Amino acid sequence: MGVLGQPAVPAPTHLGGAYWKQLSASEKQAYLSGFLAGAAAEQARAAATAIDTLRAHSALRYPFAPHVYAAQIDDFYWWQDRVSVPIVDAMIQINGNIDDQRPR
Repeated sequence: MGVLGQPAVPAPTHLGGAYWKQLSASEKQAYLSGFLAGAAAEQARAAATAIDTLRAHSALRYPFAPHVYAAQIDDFYWWQDRVSVPIVDAMIQINGNIDDQRPR
């Protein structure tokens, strides 16, 4: 439910490519910094450990800097048929693709 007279804003988990494309580079960095911090905090909470411990063991689910993901998301949304895909789902797919390419 939005504020009277204000357009309703979708939940952050439903924001897709149209939203992403209107962000400036600094807004994309801020969005991804928040996403990565939230993902790390949730992972640490679930594992009952500190984020620094996960980082030290290269165990963070999203281990890269925001600018790495920003470039990948820009490429992802270049394809018009993907614009409706929520950013969260794009991040999961992109991270999986990057992870699949990492040496084990």
